[in-house]
Amino acid sequence: MHLRYVSKFPLVAAVMCAAASVSLGACGGTDPVDDDVVAAGEAQELTAESAEALTCPASLPILDMRKSLIVTKETDPNVMLEFTLSFVLQRLITSVGSDQEPLDLYQRWWDTQNDAANAVFEDPDAIHCDDVTDGNGAPLLNGFPYTCPRNEGVLAESNPFNPEGDDFMEPVALVNRFDLAPTDGSHCGEYRIIYAKKSGQTDNQNRNFIIFEGQLPNPQPECGVAACLPVAEFWASLSTMSETQRSTALEMFYFFGLPGFAPVIQASNFMASTGQIRTNQFMRLRPFGIQQWTLREFKLDLGTDSEDSSIRLFVQPVTVKDNPFRDLFTSTFTPSNTRDAFQSSFLDALDGLVPLGDEENDISLRTMPSPDLFNAGESIVDSRNDYRVHLQGNTAFIADIEAALVPLVQSRGLLPGTVTADNAADRATTQSCAGCHQLSNGNNLGGLHVWPAHFTPIDPPTAADPPTTFVHVDEQGNISDPLQFKFLPHRAQILTSFIEEHACAEACSSTAASADFSAASADFSAASADAPLGSAERAPTLGGSATH
Repeated sequence: MHLRYVSKFPLVAAVMCAAASVSLGACGGTDPVDDDVVAAGEAQELTAESAEALTCPASLPILDMRKSLIVTKETDPNVMLEFTLSFVLQRLITSVGSDQEPLDLYQRWWDTQNDAANAVFEDPDAIHCDDVTDGNGAPLLNGFPYTCPRNEGVLAESNPFNPEGDDFMEPVALVNRFDLAPTDGSHCGEYRIIYAKKSGQTDNQNRNFIIFEGQLPNPQPECGVAACLPVAEFWASLSTMSETQRSTALEMFYFFGLPGFAPVIQASNFMASTGQIRTNQFMRLRPFGIQQWTLREFKLDLGTDSEDSSIRLFVQPVTVKDNPFRDLFTSTFTPSNTRDAFQSSFLDALDGLVPLGDEENDISLRTMPSPDLFNAGESIVDSRNDYRVHLQGNTAFIADIEAALVPLVQSRGLLPGTVTADNAADRATTQSCAGCHQLSNGNNLGGLHVWPAHFTPIDPPTAADPPTTFVHVDEQGNISDPLQFKFLPHRAQILTSFIEEHACAEACSSTAASADFSAASADFSAASADAPLGSAERAPTLGGSATH
């Protein structure tokens, strides 16, 4: 155990065991509140309160969304101090047995935003944004155009660990995405850490965000999503803790794991078919002139150093999920077989884009077959990522969408024509990073849906512009209106309903279930062993969308 935890461990053990006690039974064979913890007093009280709060039948504490769903610099500044980027990168490196330096991992990551002509690292291990090009030398990712180089490539020579520097990457939020757990229990959701570049506190033209989105493995996948109950109960219990207790509990959850669960921060939770790292890049003016705000996605990959064959982590650019390339909506994109395949798949996606009822959180692109075939490598926050704009003029595709909408709209109890092809394209835009952050701001989507609005934006942003205009969590830990009033309440309902439904269920111990899962897992492993980093089959979630 790291020395930073030695003095805390009795308190930590009590907090973590109490949070998981209902579902997993006692931690070990003894009372988790030992003599050291009794002396602490505070931890003993916490343990008793947590156990009482989560007894069966489920009697949940009142959820505080700013404690059990998102914890930020604004509300819990001392919690953030324990999640420095240097420590997180070191934990990722240590988890694969590498002696790589965190600064090397970080700088090589941002060198992926440089082309070869501007590269900082030129050894054979280096990854650059023009490693793949078309016949004219234009950079590509997944076969689609990829802006290269980006201004953020200058970070390949920066130090993000110095709190006094403009390039310091400060932790500003921890995010509970239990709602992203699949209904089949193949994992237990995503748990995120958001970092913001210090310069963005005073310069809206020099902003950059990193979001580590670790996918937590289900230790008993044969038992389905019910095995994730301790995770749900843990997050619910944070509502009753003090900031100090919450800090200790979250440190253990992210870095050491609940009893029986892996920690969030280990490299395998950010690799192929698991979680990801996403960026929100807005270093607008240097060194390559004005560039538009873009959002990108990365995976960790494991390899060896070309010089000494030592184990090394790489940060690899991958496609941005739920973000089909814009020109696939047109009638002119080539190759035509890719365009035709996308447009046929889009018709299948309409069922998710036009859900029953009036809940915007239910809008989804997850029903699109083979979505990653069509995803671009970036989500650009201007009309280039507005799918309605690119649909215009494609009369044949518009007619196909309108025809497919007729029975769908009727089945939703809506009047004919209340959801149009343009509305369908707008709904797809909401699921992209650019749409959720800005392009879909306040849009009427037809039918019963209106996308939640940020504050009125000023473009380009100024120092007086509300900080939450372009992001859902800003450099100070403030959260956006859509997050506060639309997305978080939805996640709270999912968390509460899950605990109420599963807290009193009989624990799974089925040998048959285990055997069935083992066989299915073997088939899946064989099929996915060589899967590209960006690919992953997507099961329906408990109700969450990866985009928002």
